[in-house]
Formats: sequence, structure tokens, C-alpha cells
Amino acid sequence: MINMYQTNLPPPPIPPRLGSVKSAPGPGHNKPLLGFLIGMIVLQMLLLLGGFAYLYHKENKYDKDFEHKYLDDMIVLRRLGECEKDSQSVLDCEKLVEKYKNIMEKVSQVEGKAVKLTGGVPTYGAMARMIVKQPVVGALPSSNYLEWNIGHSVLRNVQYFKSSWLKVLQPGDYDIYSQVAFSKWHPKAPLASRVKLRKGETGEEKNLMTAYCSLGDQNRTDVCTAFQGGVFSLEPKDQISVWVTDPSLVNYEEGTTTFGLYKL
Repeated sequence: MINMYQTNLPPPPIPPRLGSVKSAPGPGHNKPLLGFLIGMIVLQMLLLLGGFAYLYHKENKYDKDFEHKYLDDMIVLRRLGECEKDSQSVLDCEKLVEKYKNIMEKVSQVEGKAVKLTGGVPTYGAMARMIVKQPVVGALPSSNYLEWNIGHSVLRNVQYFKSSWLKVLQPGDYDIYSQVAFSKWHPKAPLASRVKLRKGETGEEKNLMTAYCSLGDQNRTDVCTAFQGGVFSLEPKDQISVWVTDPSLVNYEEGTTTFGLYKL
């Protein structure tokens, strides 16, 4: 009998069920995702532009507020520099000096409040580098103390007081120096410069340092320099200045006569 149920051929594939065939996504399938990415990029650009506009407006407002707040102080400092050119009366210049002192007192008060709030000291120390002021041609010196060009000098935590004196604001040890060049001979007294110290405006003056130099005689045309320097302990409101034999004998060329201090 022939077996009709056995064969060597593989079985035919199973036909797919109805509805099981999935169609490939069409070209509009990624449109929502693409729109979302474009929206995020546009939003980020708007936020960046808004941030730049805010910072620009804030900076301009800060500059205007600063100029409005300190305009009077800036005018005082500018007019104080004009006093050195003798373009104003002595009375006006004295008033400007008083206003300048008030400005420096406000700066000192702000620094003092900052120190109290932070519990520390300012990030920079006290120092002064003074450039001698050229005297008025033909005018007699008002005293034997040298006056300083405040417009070309550098002051930090030190106040300029009455044309010749420096007032200390921070206690500590200071390196003090002075250099005075003489170009004229004095017939009776030696050419000397002294660094003076006084405790407050009405305190007794005392010599911290004294230096001498000699030109020999009146026929010599050389320049001699009296230099001195040392370390001294100073307290707040201490005042120092430079006294000379005769200010009319001093050489006022740039860099020849200087005075300064810095806190160690």
C-alpha cells in the first residue's frame, strides 16, 4: 500500500493573517518632532537676546545713577585741579579744598562700614606718592613746608590736608621717605629737609628725620639731593609733612623732589 502522507519537500509557508502587515511611516510622520525642536531653538535665541538687552539696560542705568550721584564730587575734583593753574581766586580754592576734604571723609566712612560688615580690613593698604607742586612765579612762599600737586599724586587710605600735610587713616608701621633737590645756595643756613610729625592739626610738631646736602658755594650750579627714609609706627589722624630751609631754593624739575609713604 502506498503511504501518501510522507514527503521530502518542506512544508509551505504559513500565509500572513489578515491585517497583520504594517505599512511604512509616511513622510509627515516626523513633522511634530521637527516643529518642537525648531520652537526650542527659537525660544533659546529669544531668551539670549532678552538677557543681553537686560544687561545693556542695567549697565546704562548704573552709569547714569553713578554720574548723577557723584557729579558734584567730580566737578569739585576737576575745579580743584584748575586751582593749580591759578585760574581761580584763593577764596574759591580754599572752599574747594574743604569740599575735597568732605569727599575724602565720605570715602573713609564707606570703607569703615565695609570693614565692619566684613569683619576684615580693606583689600589694599595705605600709601601715598606725592609730586611737588610748582610755585607761582614771583610769589613768596607762604611757609617752609613743601606743597604737593594733588592732581598728579597718588593717595590711598591717606588724606591730603591743607596743601602740605598727609593725614594717616590706618594704624600700623609705615615706610616714609622724602627726596628734596636743591639747586640754589643759602648764605647763612645749611640746605636741609625734615620730615615732620604732629598728632592732629593742633598737635606739637617733632622731627622724624633730617637730611642735609651741600652745593659748596653760590658760584656752583650743581644740584644736591637730600634723601631720607625710615620705618615709623603711626596712628590714625597722625599728620606728616616735609619742611625745607627755603622753598625758593628747591629744584622743581619732574622727579627730583618727591615724598611718600606706604603701610608695611
